[in-house]
Amino acid sequence: MGPSGDLVNQNTLDAGGGKCQNYGPMNVPRFVGICVFLSVSLVQAQQQDIAPPNLDTILKEITALEQKQKQGKMTERNSLIGQIQSAASNGSAAASFYTQAVEEVQFKGRKDKVEAFIAWKKAHADLLHSKEMQTALLLHLKYLLLSLQRKDMEKPETQLPALMSYVNELVSCDDLFAKQNPPSDETRSLLTKPISGSIFAQWLPLGEWLPDAKSWEQKPGDVPGILEKNIRSVMRDKKDPQLIQTWDTEMKIEAARITTGRSDHQADQFNTVTRPRLQFKQAQDMAVIGQPNRALTETIALVRANPWHPDFGIWVAKIRESVKPAAPAPEPAAAKTSPQPTPGSAP
Repeated sequence: MGPSGDLVNQNTLDAGGGKCQNYGPMNVPRFVGICVFLSVSLVQAQQQDIAPPNLDTILKEITALEQKQKQGKMTERNSLIGQIQSAASNGSAAASFYTQAVEEVQFKGRKDKVEAFIAWKKAHADLLHSKEMQTALLLHLKYLLLSLQRKDMEKPETQLPALMSYVNELVSCDDLFAKQNPPSDETRSLLTKPISGSIFAQWLPLGEWLPDAKSWEQKPGDVPGILEKNIRSVMRDKKDPQLIQTWDTEMKIEAARITTGRSDHQADQFNTVTRPRLQFKQAQDMAVIGQPNRALTETIALVRANPWHPDFGIWVAKIRESVKPAAPAPEPAAAKTSPQPTPGSAP
């Protein structure tokens, strides 16, 4: 019992002693009451709103933050483009850039990284110095640049000359790749696999800067896909007359590639099936640019010359749709008039 006569636990010390107090039975209700009061007060304070913020200040701050974030993203994008442009300056730089990407992607985190990477470089030395591999790398990097530049481009039509130049350069390398001895899957994959999964996209943070597959051809070596998705889609929107020439270009490229392959079966398949199919698509684009009569005439000629084509029924249906008379315009509804009173009757 303490000096005041209250019951005190033998472990009780005052707060000045630096230890928690153990309250006796007489003090417990008072302590609990204080805790309940504080808890209720805290809940009530949390349920009350605060003074309204300055909306003008908030909007200005948010706008400034958005602008800062946008500028930061553009700086990051331009930095990536600069790195790739430097690597695409020549074949040696491209091979060096590729080697760095392989080291970071394929060997990072391995316990035997140094030894394994040295072994890889030794095994790939001849390939990395070959004209075929360096040419494929340059084409891949150039297409990667075109892809990065296209994302969110306000006037994609301004990129069309660069894309056509890329297509011509790509096709001009056909013979080089065909004569590679021995053929290299690593070289071929640079042009046949999607850029979104390339070694460079895995190494650098490129994902958000690349166009989606629906609007942009992902494979750097797919000429028909590049012409259709990257070039014709823009020309159709602009009703560009050069749209028709892109089909002639594609047919010429495909014919030349088949001739190089010297396959009679492929040549026959192209002449009897593929070429007429492309000619039909070309005719439909004539209507797109405002030449429906020319489109109809070309389609009729196609049907006459290819009655056994697998798409014959599609072509005929398109002709019928084109020559179907337009539905007559509905006659204007007769104006309603109020009945006139008969002579002698009250109005």
